Amino acid sequence: MLCEECHENEAEVLITEVDADGDLKERHLCKACAAKKGYLLDKQKPLSEMFSELLKELGEGKDEELRCSACGMSWAEFRRLGRFGCEKCYQEFGNHVERLVSRIQGTTQHTGREAPKNQKPSPVFVEMEKKRLRQKLIKAIQQEEYEKAARIRDDLKKYEERTEDQ
Repeated sequence: MLCEECHENEAEVLITEVDADGDLKERHLCKACAAKKGYLLDKQKPLSEMFSELLKELGEGKDEELRCSACGMSWAEFRRLGRFGCEKCYQEFGNHVERLVSRIQGTTQHTGREAPKNQKPSPVFVEMEKKRLRQKLIKAIQQEEYEKAARIRDDLKKYEERTEDQ
């Protein structure tokens, strides 16, 4: 398959994007176009180092004096290292971490994907998925996308049947 951007090189990178409706869109790019678009890193870095760099960009000069009462780690040290010193740090820096995760992920609530086939999805996941599907259904109807609305309705029925079975 050829790159969808340059239409010359062989596509080697698959980019999956999620739009505002939660629909997946796939793009097939060559390495050069993927790098040009910023999808590829120049070199692989440890996750803690990438997280540390992001923390520096997001919070330069804020709450530097904040310290964990158990281990003494400062917020500045956490930002530099990208990991906590002890389990108490999670409580001490909770509000700051929540704001940080919200900036990075766009939300602090994990939605994830459905459980593996051999595992029953949690009731929390089922309720969240039903809520998400209802919102998509309303939007599809408002936009007069009736075929899409019918598919969403069918998906919603599956989750509602699971709730009744439990």
